[in-house]
Amino acid sequence: MNIIYTVCNRSSLPHALALGASVMEHQPGDIFYIGWVDNRPVPHLPEQYRIIPVTDLAIPLWQQMTEQYYDFELLPACRPWFAKKIMELNPHCNRLTFFAPTVLLLNSVESVIGRQAEMTLTPHITSPLRKSAPLEDKRILNIGMFHAGSWSIRKSTQTLDFLNWWAVRTLDRAKYDLCDGMCLDQLWLNFGPVRIHNWEKVSEPSWHYGLHRLPNHPLEAANGQFSVGGNTLLSVDFAGLLFFDPIWSDYAGMARRSIAFQELVSYYRTLLAAAGPEATPKGTPGYGQIPEIKAGRILRNKLAAKLSDITEFIDQYQI
Repeated sequence: MNIIYTVCNRSSLPHALALGASVMEHQPGDIFYIGWVDNRPVPHLPEQYRIIPVTDLAIPLWQQMTEQYYDFELLPACRPWFAKKIMELNPHCNRLTFFAPTVLLLNSVESVIGRQAEMTLTPHITSPLRKSAPLEDKRILNIGMFHAGSWSIRKSTQTLDFLNWWAVRTLDRAKYDLCDGMCLDQLWLNFGPVRIHNWEKVSEPSWHYGLHRLPNHPLEAANGQFSVGGNTLLSVDFAGLLFFDPIWSDYAGMARRSIAFQELVSYYRTLLAAAGPEATPKGTPGYGQIPEIKAGRILRNKLAAKLSDITEFIDQYQI
């Protein structure tokens, strides 16, 4: 038995439904789960999808988590807990794969997730990063070497132990606070190769394409088909493009540099629209603190940085 799962709330539910539809199309033999971190029932969920409410997980310190985390932090903090629950409910599960709700499968991904390693991880970069104004090597170092939007494990003593170890740490160490050494659930993936000896990285640029791939691997489009380096695109992650993502929204402007990527984003928008507004409960997510995210925050940050450069330049001179 092979399972694919995602974790979402009402803000990301349309994305999770688009992911689920692509799983049904390209991985029809796999079971698809949605981990639901909200206090409203999911409307119009396709009957072939399985859902687990976060209240079924019996997470210790759950109330404290909802009070200390923003909603966009709470979702990734719950990911290892949902993985543990899915494994518990499905003792015959051989392979468990996580995709962020912003992921879309464009072809079968069996060649990647079907590998025999006990853990499969997706590095942000697999070669020296080409010069890019917004995205630098140190940014990748800050957020971790592996992308938390895609990973896969096979059931073993080491992988189950890793899930338990990881889950305990997201109880209070999954904030987005780079200065304090935290980056949601993602930095803990750095320890995957340490705790799971039989692991493998996925180096194919056609896998899990997104803003992190744009500088090194240009996307190509022809007749509605997308490819990278002559290889058909397998999957794409739209993190940071259509709703706030604490990591990738700062780099959303890079998408404008690729006409092919803009075409892909437009296609994705049509899939989200097909779900219809009735697929999403109204209002803000029911769990986690709700941040006030200004529409022009990136522009303001850029202006603030330029003003800081000017004042530093002025400070060099005696007046």
